[in-house]
Formats: sequence, structure tokens, C-alpha cells
Amino acid sequence: MIEQISKAFPDGILVPEELKLLCEWTEENGYPISGYFELRAGDGDDFFYWFNSRDADAELALFGAGGDGSMYCIWKQVDGRQPVVHLGSEGDELKVLAKDMKDFLRLLAIGYADIGHDDMSRPPIQEEENNPKFQEWIRNSLTLKIPEIGDEILKPAISSHDDLAAWVATKSN
Repeated sequence: MIEQISKAFPDGILVPEELKLLCEWTEENGYPISGYFELRAGDGDDFFYWFNSRDADAELALFGAGGDGSMYCIWKQVDGRQPVVHLGSEGDELKVLAKDMKDFLRLLAIGYADIGHDDMSRPPIQEEENNPKFQEWIRNSLTLKIPEIGDEILKPAISSHDDLAAWVATKSN
């Protein structure tokens, strides 16, 4: 899977090591990873259809999707930072989710059904969305702490990155 994902990344966006490890974990353990999130490689036209232009192609790298077709991407900012963002399937739910891939994995491990749409100020509603095997891997193999609620990751990411909605507006036709 990592080969397909990385092949679709634009020049200038490196594949994070944590994404490579997530792909390996998924190949060994299968789905679900967490909730409705699945790994997905871009096909070269994903952003063209979402933005109705090619203006965003060099600044976004698709690596995942939600059950509704929303996209999870790495967003290359002018200063070089690469937060993980959510682009909703209907052109809504634009969110900076995490400052980097490590924090995105921590966010996934909390166990929300749909991290692009769920209320991050509260713990996940349905415990069955949790994947204990994934959570164990995050804690033990990657030695990352899993927060109780998503806002612990989401709020600092939003406040320390560019305005995603404003950026999207400049790239859309």
C-alpha cells in the first residue's frame, strides 16, 4: 500500500515514516484501523475534482479516506510544515486535524467513528469503534500517548497553522 500512496505524492512532500509504519501495521493486521478511516492512494485527479482545478495538486498529498469519500491529506504549507487535514466529501468539514503524522496517529487511536465529523470535545460515543490492537501498537511500538479527547490534538493544530478554509478558497474554481 505504501508504494501506491507514495507514488501519488507530489514532489516536495515526503512520505512521513509514521505513514510507512501505519501501512505496514495495516498490511499485518487489516482493517479497521480506527472507525471508518482507511488508507487510500491518490489517483492523480482527486484534487482536480474536489477543487475543480489543479492549483492544489503540489500542496496536498492524499493518504486516506473516510466512509463518505472525504479525504485525509498532508498539506504542505509555505513555511514547510505539513499538518494533516480533512477535506469533506461535499466541500465542507475543512479541518486541520493534527500538526503532523504522529499526532494524526494519536488522534486515530482515540477511536472516533469519523474523525472528520465527530465532536472532538468529547470522548468517542461508541466504544466498539476503538481498536485495542491499534491502540496497543501506538502506545508500545511508537511510544505515543493517546489523549482522552481529540481536542487535545485538534485545537493546537488549528491555532498554529494557516486557515485551511481561506487557503481552499484561493485554490478552488
